[in-house]
Amino acid sequence: MVNVSGAVAARLRSMGVDRVYGTPALAVDPLIGALRGAPAAPDFVQARGEESAALMACAQAKLTGGLGCCVAPPGAGVLRLLGGLYDAAADRVPVLALVGADPAARQVGGHAVRHLAEVSVYCEEVSGPELMDDALHRAVRAALTDRAVASLVVPRHVLAAPAPGTPSGAARLVPPPLRPPAVEDLRRAADALDDAGKTVVVVGNAGRPASGRVVAVAQLLGAGVVTTALARDALPDDLPYLAGVAGPLGSEAAATLLRECDTLLLAGAEDLDPALLPDPGRCRIVTVDREPDDCPLDSGTPAVRVTGDVTACLEALAPLLRHAADRAWRTRVEQLVRAWRDEGAARSRRYFGTSVNPRSVVAELSERLPDRAVVVTDSGTSLDWWTRHLRLRPGMRSLLSGHLGLPGAAVPYAVAARFAAPDRPVIALVGDGALQGGGLNELLTVRRHLDRLAGLPPLVFCVFNNGDLNRLTWQRRAAAGDPLIPLSAEVPALPYAEWARLAGLPAVRCDRPRHVGSVWADVLAGRGPLLLEFVVDGEIPPDWAAGVSTAEDSRPAPLRMPLTKFLRVSG
Repeated sequence: MVNVSGAVAARLRSMGVDRVYGTPALAVDPLIGALRGAPAAPDFVQARGEESAALMACAQAKLTGGLGCCVAPPGAGVLRLLGGLYDAAADRVPVLALVGADPAARQVGGHAVRHLAEVSVYCEEVSGPELMDDALHRAVRAALTDRAVASLVVPRHVLAAPAPGTPSGAARLVPPPLRPPAVEDLRRAADALDDAGKTVVVVGNAGRPASGRVVAVAQLLGAGVVTTALARDALPDDLPYLAGVAGPLGSEAAATLLRECDTLLLAGAEDLDPALLPDPGRCRIVTVDREPDDCPLDSGTPAVRVTGDVTACLEALAPLLRHAADRAWRTRVEQLVRAWRDEGAARSRRYFGTSVNPRSVVAELSERLPDRAVVVTDSGTSLDWWTRHLRLRPGMRSLLSGHLGLPGAAVPYAVAARFAAPDRPVIALVGDGALQGGGLNELLTVRRHLDRLAGLPPLVFCVFNNGDLNRLTWQRRAAAGDPLIPLSAEVPALPYAEWARLAGLPAVRCDRPRHVGSVWADVLAGRGPLLLEFVVDGEIPPDWAAGVSTAEDSRPAPLRMPLTKFLRVSG
């Protein structure tokens, strides 16, 4: 007879969940047994820790657009789970957390509910087998409708009990109907945009599905376009009017456009930092959001607000717009973007002595990115190089922990991306500090599934080894206005390629500037998981910190080193 855990596994599969991430424990053993034992159940991937399991579920949801799911034991497991769940909540990602409870200590379930309720739009403790199906249905519906975290705390005796009967209701949830935009709001928005002289369109995470409509509107208005970090892959980087990522430490070109524009169109930009917006007194703002609460502006900020499905809103707005006859602003935008890209290319080609320029690592990768690649970045300076030098083509994806900027998220994200998209190449950019902060553990998850992953497209963990918490160093230097503050030196030295070999993973180590491109070409031509370690120069400042240091421009001309063989270590 099927127990509740088997019914939950079947129900999750019918709702479109094809993978569950988690950690085993006595309290959740019935559920994990059902996930592992039933051929029609979602695949179970055991993570090294609860936070990683939640991060993997978050990444799965971001990449697929569906529901992510994770399982964790009670007690300390709940506390460790919260970091990953907060990442999902901050980035508006639907994730279902199933947490066990010990019936011998009823207060444990109460404590779990209290902690989970802080991060969840729906949280319930299931007290009996007959309540499980309805609770699961409500939790999944809440997660998908609100794009948020939903949590269920389920005691072991409930998970192990016989299933009460046939689940009620339809197996698949019906998505809520799309909200049509109000005609009067569209007319007001068109009037504001037609009167503009210098328009910038900001594409946010909720505007990613409307990327084609964004291009059409930008062409009509002669506008420049910037994206948020979560919408980094919404548009291809070869568009001559795309100025990169708008963020506190984002693209200099995007910051310039936001300073100079007289009109802003925010397309699903719920994840935009409001501090980046110009003074509403000198700039008109038009917002297009799925729900009124999604707007990044305060309720008192003057703006023309259009509410509805972002794609439908822009599709209805475009016929109301006049083609901008004066293209001076578009010319200015394209000149600015071209100069910004040329400067980035020039900076990526510099190196000093025998140290690898970290800019060149991402620049050389961009020239060789396979079609449909998924590029994951961690926080730290790897995020700076991802923002500045990564060039995505149509069909490629990017992933990161956006609002939370959780250090160490890149490796769990990349592991989930590999399982969720087995036909895509996956590349993770991660600093040595972030890797030591938790990523090393999840490389063991990769090793656990090496036989399964070896024949798939490359899964590359690219480690920037500078022996430093480098972004922290540059933040300290920028705050003090002193480029001579020494490196933080807070990351213990570790030979990452050798560590990977000891763990049973193939690895490559490169410490020569002139070999960066050839190393990438060799690695991307292979298959399966691999750790790629670059020994990089920690004295190369990110763009936002370049003003506190002239070292990058004042160093002597690079020495032309003879070609030497790089070290390749394979498991």
